[in-house]
Amino acid sequence: MTLRKLLKIVVALFLLFAVAVGLTSINHPIILKWLSGSARHIGKPIQATVYTDGQINNGIKVFHVDKYWGSSEKANNYLLSLTEYDSLGMLKYFNINLNEKWIGRPVGASKRDYDFIAGHLFQSETGGHFSPFQDDMKGFNFDPQLSISDRQIKFNMPPNTLKFYSVRIELQ
Repeated sequence: MTLRKLLKIVVALFLLFAVAVGLTSINHPIILKWLSGSARHIGKPIQATVYTDGQINNGIKVFHVDKYWGSSEKANNYLLSLTEYDSLGMLKYFNINLNEKWIGRPVGASKRDYDFIAGHLFQSETGGHFSPFQDDMKGFNFDPQLSISDRQIKFNMPPNTLKFYSVRIELQ
């Protein structure tokens, strides 16, 4: 194989890759942020049983996050996806910080901040910042009464935000 043919193949592969990324980013704009380093891959949901108002709810996905943005400090957070229940766009995702014992909603929750690609959750840097539910300005001015045990997390949701009030997560 000559050098000229090899160069043509490399250029063709590069163009094919660029077109594939470009077409993917039309429906999933977070992919460009991930390629540039301003978004991260959270992964697939973990095994957990979620109860809302005492009933099993298979529509809520639970993700474990083990590090903070831009830091080597270990985190112990759970990120919940409520995209099937939030019709107002106020609470598509929220974070449970077990180390500091608070629940918060993300600063940004648009498709540029959170997106599912092939069953994997991606989160932008902006989406990684949260306002606690207790905050009276950016939160709900609401105490969720978070309780944490070895394999169980229990809390209440702010009134009039979703179709359920109490949540219990059993980790497996």
